[in-house]
Amino acid sequence: MNQKHLNWVSTSGRLLGALFYFEPFSPELSNIFPFFQQSEWEQEWQVVLPKNLLQNIKEGMRSSNLDVEYQTLFIGPNSLIAPPWGSVYLDPEAVIFGDSLLKLREFLDKNRIEFISKQDEPEDHIGIMLMLSAYLAENNPTLLPEFLQQHFLIWSSRYLDLLIAGSESDFYKGIGLLTRITLEDWKSRFHLDVPKVHFYR
Repeated sequence: MNQKHLNWVSTSGRLLGALFYFEPFSPELSNIFPFFQQSEWEQEWQVVLPKNLLQNIKEGMRSSNLDVEYQTLFIGPNSLIAPPWGSVYLDPEAVIFGDSLLKLREFLDKNRIEFISKQDEPEDHIGIMLMLSAYLAENNPTLLPEFLQQHFLIWSSRYLDLLIAGSESDFYKGIGLLTRITLEDWKSRFHLDVPKVHFYR
């Protein structure tokens, strides 16, 4: 596999995954926010990005309500406009811990991939899936196409569409758009044929 492409998945997967997974002002993002606050960070991104997207992300980072926006989109207590777990979209009951998560866990167990997540978070969380993509690109790239085709890209577009359409947060709407563009780039670079599935949400 092309090492340049793998390095790109590693870098973009870790950056985007952390933004979705960790709270905005957490220590885990202390080295990631500054990257996106650079005036020229978009030139380091390996895809062409629309100017309004860059403005939304930069302005959104300065929001005094960013932690509230994160709570609204990822925690609750109200129903989430875009639940960040894959099985919500793939399981007929539209629930977390659904069949698609069990299949993902089988894939991880079979390939001896273990990690610790916070608060028993389901492994098919959008942030974890992005970081798992980066991990595979770094440590076991032969598994990356199967992971992307069968476990991640089959639902990520649906989640991102809902997030982008329904979010009132400039920052997370921008990150959603950036992620959608980036995942389309991954798909193209690795010539992936992603199965079409029925979404239950």
